[in-house]
Formats: sequence, C-alpha cells, structure tokens
Amino acid sequence: MEAFSTYFWLGYAHITDLAAIDHILFLLVLIVRFQPKEWLDILITITLFTIGHSITLIVSALNLFVPSKNWIEFLIPITILLSSINNLISLDKKGGKFTKWIALIFGLIHGFGFSNYYSMLTNSAGNFWSALLPFNLGIEWGQLVVVFIILGVSLLIQNLLNYKHRDWLIFVSGGGFTLSLWMAIQNSPL
Repeated sequence: MEAFSTYFWLGYAHITDLAAIDHILFLLVLIVRFQPKEWLDILITITLFTIGHSITLIVSALNLFVPSKNWIEFLIPITILLSSINNLISLDKKGGKFTKWIALIFGLIHGFGFSNYYSMLTNSAGNFWSALLPFNLGIEWGQLVVVFIILGVSLLIQNLLNYKHRDWLIFVSGGGFTLSLWMAIQNSPL
C-alpha cells in the first residue's frame, strides 16, 4: 500500500507542480469554456482528456511508440494555442463545438509528455504495471484540484469584478494563446 501511495502522490505532484504549467494552462483554456453549472460537460471533457493521455502514457512507456521529446515539448503548447483559438472562434456556441474532441485528441499528445516522467520513475525500479494505476489516479486527482481552483477563480472574478462569462473566456483564451505561442517558439525543434 505504501508504493501505491508513493506513486499516487508523485502523479498528483507532477500535474500540480508549477513546472507543469503547460498542462495547467491547457486545463485552464479547456475548462474556462464551461460555467460551473455545466459540471457534466466538464466531467466528460476531463474524462476524455484522461482517456487520451492514459493511452499514450502506456504506449510510450512500453516503448511501442516513443516520439521525440523535443517535438512533444513543442506540440503541447500548440494544443493550448489551438484550444484557445477554438474558444475564441466559438464564443457564442455553448461549450464550443469541438471542446470534448479536443480534450481527447490533445490528451494523446499530453500523455507522451507524462510518459517521459513516468518512464524515468519506473524504469529504474522495474515496477511499470504496479505504479501505473496509482500514478494515473494521482494525475487525475491533481487535475480535479486544478479544475476546482479554475472554476473557483472564474466564479470569483465573474462575480466580484462583474465580468460576463464571455469576457472572461476572451481574456483567458487570449492569454492562453499568447503564452502558448511564446512556449511553442521557445520549444521549437526547428
């Protein structure tokens, strides 16, 4: 049980660490689309993201397909950039037409990012399978914490500063676009 707890908290720490700002920013841009009353859409979106990144974490960690780390570090900010664009072009459409599909497809890319860290943790210890479930659950718990913080901050800003949801969506998506463009340029493998 101690090993389960260790890998759970390593997964949690990996997603909530500010060094994982790219994953946090992706969740922010993905979730800002929704209002808290759309909790079911949020749950579905996060679940699809989980499915996507779990698939590629396993594929990559088992060495079935291991893309270049440089390309993954470049593509992760591109997922944020494209999610921001989706938010901005679908401002008046409830939930955004492609948000759930974006979560699944871009989750595949993020999973390759998680797998680098996961492989480093488990290769030396030789406990790939026994660590997989707790590590993934830790990432999910961390994501839920991040999502609740995002929703809380969104509610606070919208209510205290009297921002309309549409204005907050534009602000966050514009900021996400700018930051992810900068990260993509910094991480460009070209």
